Amino acid sequence: MTSVGEIKLALEQSCELLRDAYRSVREAQHALDEAVDILVSASADHHESLVPAGFVKAGERFADELELIVGSLELVQRLAVEL
Repeated sequence: MTSVGEIKLALEQSCELLRDAYRSVREAQHALDEAVDILVSASADHHESLVPAGFVKAGERFADELELIVGSLELVQRLAVEL
């Protein structure tokens, strides 16, 4: 049988992993934004954009991913408090 203490520890670890995931997604978002800016600047010298369409689509999805992580973190924290 699992104790409440073990469950709380697992929930705390989950929270830390979610925080790490949030930071990683934010870093990835920043890196992609920088890459897009560089490619947009470089595109000025070309007849077509050098920015892959997938970069734009990926950039649009960051907000949804961050919202999902934050929502999950809030749920896990709430469960931990209720124990």
